[in-house]
Amino acid sequence: MTLTQEQIARLSKLSALNVDSHTQIDSVLDSLHMVANTDTTGIEQDSRSGAKILAPRADEIIEDEKIPDELLACSPQKVAAHQIVLSGIMHGE
Repeated sequence: MTLTQEQIARLSKLSALNVDSHTQIDSVLDSLHMVANTDTTGIEQDSRSGAKILAPRADEIIEDEKIPDELLACSPQKVAAHQIVLSGIMHGE
């Protein structure tokens, strides 16, 4: 698929591309043309990726005092008062 100079100038103006981008524009349009002409007979249309039906699940609340401390223990940063100390934010660094 090739473009006329007029089409390139219009695309360049609309998308703020350089007119020297003829090859790139041509390549993108060729790719779009190829996708548009792909035979998708027998393929169900779906705009989502992943599972078609997401089964809702109940939220599970875990009230275990040890879990936050175990997670903080994994941090290479200094921990104080059950929080990660961020330099310049907390006093007593």
